[in-house]
Amino acid sequence: MDKEFWTEAVGFISKDENLNKAHIRYLEARLYEDAREASRYELTNTQVPSRSQISEADESEMEEFIEYVKLLVGAIGFKPFESLRPDIIDSDESSQVFSLQAARGAKAKGMRKTDGFMVMSGSELATDTVPSFPKGFATLRDQLIDEALVIELDGKSILNEDYLFSSPSAAAAVIMGRSANGLLEWKLSNGQTLKEIEKV
Repeated sequence: MDKEFWTEAVGFISKDENLNKAHIRYLEARLYEDAREASRYELTNTQVPSRSQISEADESEMEEFIEYVKLLVGAIGFKPFESLRPDIIDSDESSQVFSLQAARGAKAKGMRKTDGFMVMSGSELATDTVPSFPKGFATLRDQLIDEALVIELDGKSILNEDYLFSSPSAAAAVIMGRSANGLLEWKLSNGQTLKEIEKV
């Protein structure tokens, strides 16, 4: 299949070749649903796959297959089916929610993730940027606005959904509209910086 924008691809087969077309359609639909719900990546499907009708026994077997797919995809470093924010944040994880507050209206909450730094929906970006704002971060900020991931509401620039930045500093810079050291800017409720936490 010719996909010029692909740089990597992951495929799965059955070891005993027992997957028929109905099974494959079911797997495609289910994995699409889970990837869409996770909202970690943009899906470029031109059509939404629909589930095929299969027997209860086959459905149970396919669901088990899906769990293996997710396990293996995660093990090789891809996380299309893993939600940025768990449905239930336990006490240990909620204690690791960092906050940032700065001039020009910047106010945000975020969490350290294994593959970056997630800023939570509802966070507020600075109303403008400084003249020395790095071009790369300015481009990313504009992209978030263009894609309606950042919306204007009551004179504030609001992050419309959870967003995974490549690093704490990238997250802090885009939120604050200036260069920033994310290890120092992101703090727990007790005042500890991310840098202090990572030293422990």
